[in-house]
Amino acid sequence: MYVLNNSTEVLSYILRHEGLVKESNPKMSMSSILNEYNKTFLDWFKDTIFSDDNVFEKLRKLADGPKRNVITWQGYDINKYSFYTKAQDEKSTMQNSGVTQRIESQHFASVHDGNPRVASISYFGFIEEIWELNYVKFIFCVFKCKWVDSNTGVQTYDVGFMLVDLKKLAYQNDPFIMVEQAKQVFYVQDPCDERW
Repeated sequence: MYVLNNSTEVLSYILRHEGLVKESNPKMSMSSILNEYNKTFLDWFKDTIFSDDNVFEKLRKLADGPKRNVITWQGYDINKYSFYTKAQDEKSTMQNSGVTQRIESQHFASVHDGNPRVASISYFGFIEEIWELNYVKFIFCVFKCKWVDSNTGVQTYDVGFMLVDLKKLAYQNDPFIMVEQAKQVFYVQDPCDERW
């Protein structure tokens, strides 16, 4: 699902399916509509793609999903950076598992909020696994990460440094990022407070 949501070729289908879910459920809240979209998109996308004889081969491969066997790596080089898994970092003198990603997403004040707000937030974490997803004609590589709770595990220090508590983890349902989206960070223990 993460690969599909981050593929430009799929964007028009995402928007179309969101519209259909809204149209079918006019009294449903926006957060409920997004939940319904997430539950039904994969099957709808596959049915839609395979019922159209004129669709591009890449869309067919995306709709079919990756091969079941996933190759994993302990390290991955991209954009002049080397990324490691946390386990590989522990065997090395280098630290290459720290990542951050800035995301713009819709936020809801409550379940009944009909006016979501788009907000930009930085997430901090570390790479747990590196997966290579094979779609036969092309490959996507993703990082499976452990993410720090941005509400209780991240603070901004007076001089602009970010303080991160790597023990306050959250977002277990959204562990993946595309390797191209990752920005590398280096964590140093705060000498004043060891939990940061």
